[in-house]
Amino acid sequence: MKKIIISVFLIVTLMGCTGMNVSTTANLATDTAFVLALQNNPTYKTGVLIALQEIKSMLANEMTYDQLIALVASKFTGKNAVFGIILAGYLAEDKPVFETYINMLDSYKADVIKKIDRFILLANSM
Repeated sequence: MKKIIISVFLIVTLMGCTGMNVSTTANLATDTAFVLALQNNPTYKTGVLIALQEIKSMLANEMTYDQLIALVASKFTGKNAVFGIILAGYLAEDKPVFETYINMLDSYKADVIKKIDRFILLANSM
């Protein structure tokens, strides 16, 4: 599992140095890490899908970035923690300026929901 995470960070670093769009790089890296982690642990698929759906439903409420990260950490525990790390890593690529006191903008939450939907799509295609 450490090899997967290290590989993702190397991909992000190398692609970022080539002048490519960082968001494209982050999307590619997180999608790759998610798929590889799920391929190596297919028994976790159900738990991961449930956690992703719960996080997605909670995004309908007002919350700060810090609350979102705490929610991700609480939903992905134990053996599923690597999936929480992957999602949190993606969120860290474009975190809002004010993390603690101001609620996230709807546009930011929409982007997070798009990424969660992408993870759900990838998981269901396996």
